[in-house]
Amino acid sequence: MFRRRNDSSRTAERRSDAGVPPLLECDQVSKVYGEGSDTRVEALCDVNLRIARGESVAVLGPSGSGKSTLLHILGCLDRPSRGVYRLDGVDTAVFADSELAAARNRRIGFVFQAFNLLGDETAVDNVALPLLYRGLGASRARAAARDALATVGLSHRLRHRPGELSGGEQQRVALARALVKEPEILLADEPTGNLDSRSGAAILKLLEETSARGITLVLITHDAAVAGLAKRRVEIHDGRVSEGQGNGAPAGEAG
Repeated sequence: MFRRRNDSSRTAERRSDAGVPPLLECDQVSKVYGEGSDTRVEALCDVNLRIARGESVAVLGPSGSGKSTLLHILGCLDRPSRGVYRLDGVDTAVFADSELAAARNRRIGFVFQAFNLLGDETAVDNVALPLLYRGLGASRARAAARDALATVGLSHRLRHRPGELSGGEQQRVALARALVKEPEILLADEPTGNLDSRSGAAILKLLEETSARGITLVLITHDAAVAGLAKRRVEIHDGRVSEGQGNGAPAGEAG
């Protein structure tokens, strides 16, 4: 689906033990903010991480550990300062910004702690938005949005705006907006962080059901209980990643 920015001499490397590349792969990835200044911060340092298609992985770490920066790299929201990030075996450095935007729209769903909903738009219009950006007609986009909202139990809130919804309902709208794109990858950054325990449990159940359908799930959290949703756990401290205890045999590799 991507148009290469560089010529064929930059053919992307594809690697894995089974001959199929990991869906998401960081190879010695570092991210530095304020390079060359007194405020230089190395948010990620030489991260190696492989996540297979269909895997569920929790990235667990305290505030300031670099986990949100890692999500931004995985979600093509930012580029590494050093190292290589491959999406489905292809070095993302060969993609123009417009191509990364296309990947975010078509392949990756996002759920954020702050919901990131448009306050003046109804739930159905918030969910339809990524499909409208994709070029789908308004009637088809809203029909798909209604179906997505039904999936998360919000058929009765289609015309409500974010200010008229509870925190748990807003997060379900955000999840519906991510799922309406039918993404291969779902990245959830502290998805229960602003919710009460009951609403948080409902969101985790929806995420678990999403993962069971084969969507690759990466869950960013500081909460070990939330991390328990994933089959595999990766820990991050001071921008460095290591394999955690996990809840099953890891399909990828971290170090």
